[in-house]
Amino acid sequence: MSNPRLDGRRTLVTGGSEGIGRAIAAAFLAEGARVVIAARRAALLREAAEALGCESVVMDLRDPQQVEMAVAATVDLLGGLDVLVNNAAMTSPSEPVETTPLDDLQALLDTNLRGSFWAMRCAHPHLKASGGNVLIVSSMAGVQGQARHAAYAMTKGGLNALTKSAAIDWAPDGIRVNALCPAGTWTPALRRWCAEQPDPGGIEDYLDRIHALGYCPEADEIAPVAVFLCSDDARFVTGHIQHVSGGSECGYRL
Repeated sequence: MSNPRLDGRRTLVTGGSEGIGRAIAAAFLAEGARVVIAARRAALLREAAEALGCESVVMDLRDPQQVEMAVAATVDLLGGLDVLVNNAAMTSPSEPVETTPLDDLQALLDTNLRGSFWAMRCAHPHLKASGGNVLIVSSMAGVQGQARHAAYAMTKGGLNALTKSAAIDWAPDGIRVNALCPAGTWTPALRRWCAEQPDPGGIEDYLDRIHALGYCPEADEIAPVAVFLCSDDARFVTGHIQHVSGGSECGYRL
């Protein structure tokens, strides 16, 4: 490839074994990045790393010690860190406030918010040394809200706020922080969410309808925007909540 946009960028992608994280890892590798993917299911992670041709490290984002070890292992493997892609997340349960179990709420908070926050904290000295950047994979649920998904939407809204605050705090360190907000995207996690809905059979039509462009995308349609935000093309972009939503925020089509 001539002039790869991420040539040599040392990158850690959390939740990189499937879905949007795996698609981002593939797109980064295609643009010349050196990538480590992290996830908690060892067998799936190993399969993804072999298919992608990259390094991997087992990590449960809910465990701060494992997060510290994953960042340290990435730095050892790659010789530093230029990009942290904070993608790993839980999506279940799909419930309104009044029926969300407290234990499930805590798991969402520990993974989506605390885990992502801690990964950034662990990565900070390495990103400061390299003048790197962070990409948080958030969701349109955190921008607009979503029926029967209160706890998840709350955590994604929190990540959007974290993006803006960290961008301000870390700008003097030369670190950019941005967020990517897809609407519905076909991933294994979305298919699990569909199965939790009252009408799983009608949910595919709903997912097409919420996107003004008329269809629910695959993960590889989201990944190129991640490449842009982490490349020098976006060198003056920070604190930005980038919608990649097929126009879903503009309203439903008739």
